[in-house]
Amino acid sequence: MRKITLTVLAVMLVLFMTGTASLAGVLGDEDGPGAVVIKKDRSIMDLTQDYIESTGMAVAPTGMKGAQARALARRGAIVDLQRNLLEFMNGVQIDAKTTMDDFMASDRVRTEVHGIIKNVELMDGEWDGEAYTIRGRIKLPQIRVVVAANYKPNPVSITVVQEENKTPPAKRTGAKYTGLVIDVRHLSLVPSMTFNIVDENGKAVYGIEFTDQQFYLQSGLCSYFHNFNYAKGDVFVATNPIVTKAMRLAGGSVDIVISNSDAAKARSSSYDFRKECKVIIVSM
Repeated sequence: MRKITLTVLAVMLVLFMTGTASLAGVLGDEDGPGAVVIKKDRSIMDLTQDYIESTGMAVAPTGMKGAQARALARRGAIVDLQRNLLEFMNGVQIDAKTTMDDFMASDRVRTEVHGIIKNVELMDGEWDGEAYTIRGRIKLPQIRVVVAANYKPNPVSITVVQEENKTPPAKRTGAKYTGLVIDVRHLSLVPSMTFNIVDENGKAVYGIEFTDQQFYLQSGLCSYFHNFNYAKGDVFVATNPIVTKAMRLAGGSVDIVISNSDAAKARSSSYDFRKECKVIIVSM
């Protein structure tokens, strides 16, 4: 266990020293899922635990001492925390072509996102007599509510989904698959709030249009794990998931291409696991 802890600390230290955005799988336990984390400066997005977290820091105004100095420094640290969260949020991908910064061109979206950041959940704070440091967290389901209410999927994908949904449920005569596990560890995937899984011909297999909104809001389009063996046996996709390796990426490395044969399994499954977002992406 000590060896695992040291490994985690070493990985986090390397990420902190780079100061740039990066995607890293951090092993929390040899038998656990591992956390897939994006880190940039003083903020992280933990895709496995479903949150964005940042820190803020501020010093007390010159001449201030005691409790008043502490209170003013804390207020400044919260403002810094909110600023760092917004900066990180701006770079979050909404889909292959859109970042949150683009998405917030809408006054409505900008107001909703700023409201979430303003009401950030404050975690632990520390006062050293000169500076106050505080940590805060936003849950990704809060962001998904904004995305679901304002996002307009690609019309081509909608057409494909509508055509498929015209097929009577009785014609789903394939085997009963209970989920989909995709290994993308060999590819430089860019995680996104929405994405598409397509077959070799570019036809949609999975995306936000295939899901029940309730499940999307709760868990997102997929779960992200680092440990492939754990993912295959996870209760979320048990007991008979389609297990596959991504063939390549598309759409700015956001969308995932799988084989036609695996796509056919997903479409014909007698249980449509896609509605409940029973998809796991295994990434480094």
